[in-house]
Amino acid sequence: MAEERARPAIVAGWRRHASLLGIAYLVLGVGFYATFANMIGVWNHSSTFNHCFLIPFIAIYLGYGQRDQLARIKPETSIGGLLFVLANGVLWLLGEVMSLAFFMHAAVVGMIIGLAWTLLGTRVFRSLMFPLFYLYFAVPEGEFLVPYLQDWTAFVLVKLLQLIGMPVLVEGRYVTIPSGSFTVAEACSGINYLIATLSVGTMFAYLQFRSYWRRALFMLVAVFVPLLANGIRAFGIVMISHLSNYTLAQGVDHFIYGWVFFGFVIFILFWVGRVFSDIDDPMPVTSAQLPAIAPDVSVGRASLMLVLALLASFGPGAVLLATDSARPVAKAIELRSVTDWRGPEAVPSQLGGRFKGADQRLSGRYVAADGAEVSVEIAYYRQQGDDGELINQNNRVFDTGQWRQLTHELRSLPEAVSPLRVNELRLRNNSGEEYLLWYWYDAQGELSSDSFPSKLAEGMARMQGRNVGSAMVSIRTSLANGPAAATASLQAFVGTGAVLIKHLHSQD
Repeated sequence: MAEERARPAIVAGWRRHASLLGIAYLVLGVGFYATFANMIGVWNHSSTFNHCFLIPFIAIYLGYGQRDQLARIKPETSIGGLLFVLANGVLWLLGEVMSLAFFMHAAVVGMIIGLAWTLLGTRVFRSLMFPLFYLYFAVPEGEFLVPYLQDWTAFVLVKLLQLIGMPVLVEGRYVTIPSGSFTVAEACSGINYLIATLSVGTMFAYLQFRSYWRRALFMLVAVFVPLLANGIRAFGIVMISHLSNYTLAQGVDHFIYGWVFFGFVIFILFWVGRVFSDIDDPMPVTSAQLPAIAPDVSVGRASLMLVLALLASFGPGAVLLATDSARPVAKAIELRSVTDWRGPEAVPSQLGGRFKGADQRLSGRYVAADGAEVSVEIAYYRQQGDDGELINQNNRVFDTGQWRQLTHELRSLPEAVSPLRVNELRLRNNSGEEYLLWYWYDAQGELSSDSFPSKLAEGMARMQGRNVGSAMVSIRTSLANGPAAATASLQAFVGTGAVLIKHLHSQD
């Protein structure tokens, strides 16, 4: 009876708060249109994230499944949700300052969640927590895992080939068997399978399991299975190609066979999960299942919370615009002379790297007294923006059509040398010549082998209103005389050429 008497107030509360939430989402969509458009653009152009178009509809479906429970709760407002919106506004600001799309994408999704929490209240938020947080699967992130997944796939492939006694030669991600060679390319990393399995597997675990330990165990399996399955898939592709004299599993068939196999694996995974499901077990009746009627909240307070939530969302953007408008444009640079080395001799770029929007692409050659040669290539950005930035997942140090990467590791240099650590690659060109290459980032004068500290340095400079430019610097030398001689040449060049490298932006 009490629930029936309270129902009109609950319905009226839902109408009022849902209307305010709709207004908040409309304003959020308009205000952060560029971020939403960028995120949807990634969904559309990357096959890895095509499934993200389904995530909002899945979240709505999961929320609709809570309708009986929500019908017992009268919406209210929440300060906790307002603070969550504010935190995501700050995250968006950091993403914009550092040009980190992941931060910006995660922030607008967080604002969607936070606005619902703010304008519907904590009780409603608890009921909708999983559907709301499921929206984070719409954030297109994970491609940074591709190199690691390529290495893992190559490892599993080689182990399986060795297991059946197949002679195999491994050079990084290049695998050669007696009948031919194979490359574990980015498209073969299995990132598509992993992300798709995680998003669908999480929904399956939520719908099919009540106990948290079963959900956690299933999710661990949902991570392991696509990783192992992708290695087995690569093994199957290699063996089909080998046994068919390379008439099958080539071109488009390569990917079709992969998805058919992956679909079968996922079917088995979910079938086994359904066998161990506890969703049909009777749920004990607890007080938590009884109707929960929230206290009455005035329209004025709810409207005030809406205004505060929107200010929390847009406030950081105003700070950014005020700071960014005074940022100067960095000066141009040129290759400088290096002590004890003859040069620079201007030469065409040999690496063929891709750095969209770079303001300058410099390349030159230096020769030591003992005849050692070191080539330098620099991609320099005087001012970064949407049309070009130093740290971008689409940028490449070398052209994969001209060069084959055999190894990649981090090398630490003596403390007296700057930078202290570099990325070391062993490359082979189409002519069969091998080179040792070191590269690092010079972001606003801060040298690093890693992209994230470079992004951070860019962000700090932007917030401080200064700009001295940023660059990718690579040096390479021939491996004709062996790895030890090549390493010694590069280290000697960096040691004596510290002025060139460290003061890349100096014009005096």
